[in-house]
Parts: sequence; structure tokens; C-alpha cells
Amino acid sequence: MGQAAWQLLSNEHVNRHWMSDPQARAVRAGDAKAVSLAPGLLLFAAVALLGNQVGALLRYPEAGAAVLFPPYAFLTAALIFSEKRHWIWYVLVAAVAHFATHWPEWSVTWVIVADVANVVRALTAAILLRGIFGGAPRLENIRSLTLFIGVAAIIAPAVAATIGASNVLIHGTPQPYARTWSAWFMSNALTGLTLLPALILAIDRRMRLSRQHWSRRNAAEVIVLTVALIASAIVPHFWPTAGSWPPGLLFYAPLPALLWSAIRFGPTGATASLTLVAFGAIWGSAYHAGPFATASPDERVFMLQLFVLLTTIPVLLVAVTSSAMQGVVQLHRALLASLHDHIAILDGRGVVLEVNDAWRRFAESEEVASYKRVLAGDQYLDALRDAAERGDTGAARVLPGVTDVLSRTRDRFEVEYDMDRSGRLERYQLNVEALERADGGVILRRTDLTARREAQVEVEEQRRLLSHLSRVSVLGQLSGALAHELNQPLTSIASNAEAALILLRRRPNDLSEIKAILRDIAADDQRAAQVIRRLRAMLERGETRLQSTDANELVGEVLELARMEMITRGVTAATKVEPDVPPVLGDRVQLQQVLLNLILNACEAMATMPPAERRLELIVKVDSMDNVRFSVRDRGTGIAPSLMDRLFEPFVTTKAEGLGLGLSMSRTIIAAHGGRMWAENNTDRGVTMHFLLPASGTDESIEVVHDISDTSPDRSIPDVIPTSPSLAAQPVTMSSK
Repeated sequence: MGQAAWQLLSNEHVNRHWMSDPQARAVRAGDAKAVSLAPGLLLFAAVALLGNQVGALLRYPEAGAAVLFPPYAFLTAALIFSEKRHWIWYVLVAAVAHFATHWPEWSVTWVIVADVANVVRALTAAILLRGIFGGAPRLENIRSLTLFIGVAAIIAPAVAATIGASNVLIHGTPQPYARTWSAWFMSNALTGLTLLPALILAIDRRMRLSRQHWSRRNAAEVIVLTVALIASAIVPHFWPTAGSWPPGLLFYAPLPALLWSAIRFGPTGATASLTLVAFGAIWGSAYHAGPFATASPDERVFMLQLFVLLTTIPVLLVAVTSSAMQGVVQLHRALLASLHDHIAILDGRGVVLEVNDAWRRFAESEEVASYKRVLAGDQYLDALRDAAERGDTGAARVLPGVTDVLSRTRDRFEVEYDMDRSGRLERYQLNVEALERADGGVILRRTDLTARREAQVEVEEQRRLLSHLSRVSVLGQLSGALAHELNQPLTSIASNAEAALILLRRRPNDLSEIKAILRDIAADDQRAAQVIRRLRAMLERGETRLQSTDANELVGEVLELARMEMITRGVTAATKVEPDVPPVLGDRVQLQQVLLNLILNACEAMATMPPAERRLELIVKVDSMDNVRFSVRDRGTGIAPSLMDRLFEPFVTTKAEGLGLGLSMSRTIIAAHGGRMWAENNTDRGVTMHFLLPASGTDESIEVVHDISDTSPDRSIPDVIPTSPSLAAQPVTMSSK
């Protein structure tokens, strides 16, 4: 799990917890499922009536408003979770419930103005919250909490207070407008901080209940937490000796339970607990119990509001911070669990902080070395060092790399090794990457390459088979020429043998003539054997054998194979080989196959040309990077520009009866040798096929253990096609005459 994996985790955290992306809002909108109208209205009607009754009970005449006003929370939650086309019905039900509860105690106009304030407040909160959060709010971070408080506890209450407090002006009551506005605002703000988020989060959680898993342990914890809240938030107010207790103790006795709910259950648990604590404080204030026993009505209201406000904000901050941290931890663990590679995270001292399930299962195997069985809490670096001191070569190879990454000498280290497990040879790769944290550390990722290596072996075997079939196909094209090539020495052998028999019947025998004939027979036999050996090498299947190959000899052997074919087609061939061309490292037969294929393609491309213009050049020279370049130049019809980009793709051919595999296979062979092949049309006529091969002196041996952080210069062949310098070598011409 390298830098890319940690970047993935960081992006997911931002999208999920900071909600700055419109796509994240769309996800939220999908989660906020709409409540159907009929059952929703029936339930809401009952809840609205109950909420107004509770609001009436919580109303302080001295303050001019209730300390908490549940109808605000109920109507806002209903609007958030219902379709907008149904909002009118919820608004009407809420207005009727409020009117039925407060009339005729209040005048009709007073109730209507209060109704308008209540409806505008709920609509303001619902519209803004749905617009900002893209659906039901989820208090998952500081930003989301700030936005929620700004809307639910400041903007919407301020709008409602401005309208509701106007009753004192309309009806000419002696109570000051500012005090009434303040009472309305504080009542709605405290409701927006406690009951409203608790209700929204509870409904949202219930609508997503199918994706939640509650264990018995969670249920038991909730019961214990509830008992602790009741014991700390309500009982102290009514304890016989509570009046003599310090007021701070009575007010903040619920704080441990509130922090417990915030840390363990996030915003949902915190807001529910805060609501319970707020109702307990209201109850104590109403009965003049606990710290409210000796306070005046104004002091009781002020103390109550101040307590709820100063308790709610910090607890909610703790809750959303804890929720965000839990989200990151859960995402981190889910990411580790989803990876098939074996992952271990070490701190700056080499102690294992965490491992994933794949690492743990591997560590439980008995066949693995002791330093590979470390788990969370173990000292990996010490185990690695101990194994290296005992002579474990694998640990000795890994130890320097891990130490260097831990000390930040390098950012990354990589090693591959084989391991025998239960009689099966397995291939693994261990990546060690620096962990971006203040205290340092590394990430170990062990990858099983066994299946990949087996697939590569299978692909290589198929490639060798295809290469062999390609050689057989090429030799099939040369069958007539090769038959003629063999026919000449065999005919000469037969003629010389008959002549020798005739001479043997003469008396006396001419031994000198017979010896000359036998020498001719032996020479023709060698000539025929040489042709057969070349054919056998081309037809033979086997492993790739890399060896230092002289370029001049390679060209000469290929021209010998193609000689009769070129004579038959009337093609004149010329070779231009620079002096002091270094040998190339490659499989001799495969390189012969490539050259032979290019020569035969050139001969076929010139089939329609006049015999005098059928000229082929085979050029070998060294470029500026000490690579050997082979070029086969013909004077045929050239290649169409539209076909040039696809020339080396399988099954792309310019021949009427071709399969289109020759050039594709040739390029594959050259690439396997660390080279490159390309084609270009000549300025006058025809095409030139080029391929580059590294000189054998520049090839570096490949080791199983390698460090990818090595920044040594790349000695591979560049992608820039070198220019053609003048050739010093004189051409050697092969004519069909």
C-alpha cells in the first residue's frame, strides 16, 4: 500500500467528511429517502399535537417563550425527510395543531402570527439544510456542524424571532420587543442545538437501519449509558441534600456520560443525550430543585439557557471530531482488509503498528521464516536482524533496504525472492515504502507473484511456439530455393560417384584422379550438410540462448539461406557493414529469423519492379549510443501512410495471401532482446526496415534482487531514430548472374 494507496484514503476522507464536492451532495440526496405522505401525516399530526403540549408546559411566562420548543424540531425534520410537493400538508397540520393548542388562551391574531413565525422558521431551516447538505444533514465533521448550527441555531431562529416578537408590537403588550425577540431566539436556538439534530439523525439512522449492525454489546452499552445519564442529569436535582452541593457539580455531573456518548456513538448519541440532559435541567428548574432552588425566575431561565448552550457546543464538537476520526479509522481498516497483498505498517523504530488479514494468515503458516511471522506489537527490525545474523540470506537482503527507508536514506526499496512452501516454489515481491507521518515509519507490502510468473512462463512458451511456426512458415516459402540448393551438391556427388566407379573398372587404376573425385564428393557433402544444418537450426524448437553474435557473420548466414530465393526472384543484394561493429547479445536463430523475414518481405515488395531495379541493401552500423542498427532497404512500392502506424500489429499485412504475423513476431523478438524496430518509406522509392540491438558489451546482468529507487542512467535504446551517418565500408554485391 504505497503513496497511491494513502492518497486514495485521503481523497475518500475529504469527499465523505467535508462535503465540498457536488457529487458528494448527490450521494447525500440519494440517502435521504422521502417519507410517504399518508403514514407520515398521521404520525406527524400526533407528534405535532404532543410537541405543542410539551412546548406549552415548557413555557416560562416571565420569558415569553418556552425554553425548548419541540414543534420546531418536529416540523423541520418532517420537511427534510418528505417530498417538497407534500410540504403544504405538513405545514397545514403543524399550523392546525399549534392553533388548537394555544387558542383560545391566546387571541386569534396572536396565534396566527406565531403560526407564521413557526412555519417560516421550519421552512427556512429545511430549505437551507437540504440545499447545503443535499438531503438529510449528517454531522460528520467541524464544517458540517458549523453549517448546521449556522442554519438551525442562528438563521432560522433569528427569522422566527423577528416575526414572532412582533406580536408585542401588534397587540401593544408592555413586554419589550428586544426581550421577546431574545426569548424566541434562545428557545429556538437551543432546540436547534439539541432536539432537532437528535431527531434528524435518529430518523436518518432508522431509514438506513438495514445497513447497520447492532450487537448485544452495543445494546447493553446504550442501556448502561442511559442509566448513567438519568442518574447524573435528573437524580441530583431531586436528591434531598442536593441544595447544599456546589452548583458546578450539579450542572456538570452529566458531563462524563455526555462525553462517553459523544465518543462512542458520535453526533447521534451526543444529541440524544444532550436532549435528555436539557429536559432534566428544565424539569429541575420548573420544580426549583438543585441549583435552581434559590434563583429568581429570570435567573433560572438564564442559568438554564447558559448551561444548555455551554454544554451542547463542546459536546457536539467532541462528537463530530470523534465521528470523523472513527470514519477515517474504519476506512483505513476497510482498505487494509480489501487488499490481497500482505500489508504491515511499522513505526519509526521498526515496531509493527498494524497488519491486514492477508499478512496475518501468511504469518500463521509454519513454513515461513520467523521474521515473516511478526504481528502487531512485534519488533520487525530486530527479528529481521536476528534472522540475518543466523545466516538467513533473505533477511540479509531485506535488512539494508528496510533500514535505509526507515532512516529516510531512500524513499522506497523493492526485492523479489523465491520461497518453497509445501513443495511448491512460490515467487514474492516485498515493497518497502516510507510512511508519511511525523514519527516516521514504513509500509511493507508483500505481493504473491507466483500466478503472474506462471502466466509469464506460459506466455513465453506460446511466444516461442509462435516464433517456431513463423520460422517454419518462412522456410516453407524458401522450400523451392532450398531444394535447388541441395540438388546441386547431391547431383555433383552422384556424378562424381559414377565417374569413380568407371575409373575403378579400368586397369591400371588412376589413383590420383580417383582421389580428386573423392575430394569433390567430400566437398559437395559438406556443402549439403551445411545447408541441412542451417535448416535444422531454423526448424528446431528450444529455449532462447543468448550469446555474443558477430553481426557480419549473422548477415552472411542469412544471405546464404536466402541466396537461391533471391536468385530465383532476380534480386541483387548488397551488404554494407561498418568496420569494427561490436557483437550483439542475442539468440542467433531468432535474429536470423528476423533478418530472413525482412529480406523475403523486401523481395516480394519488388516482385512487380523491372529486374534491373530489384536491388536490396542490407546495412549494419553503430549509432551514437553504441547500439547496432540493422537496416534492410528495398526499391519496391513502399507502404501506405495510413498503414504505417499499424504495420507491426498482428494480422496487418500488405500481401494478398499473408497472415500478418511476420512483422509482429519480428518486433516481439527484437523487443525481447532489448531493442526496437520501426519502418520508414524511402525518399525515392521503397521502404527501409530498421531494428536496433544493444551491443553485447553494454548489456547488464539482471539480478533477482533489485532496488527500484536506483537512479543510475538508463542504458536502454532511446526512442529517437538516429540519423544515418556515411558508411565507410564498401558494398559487397551478390548478383543473380
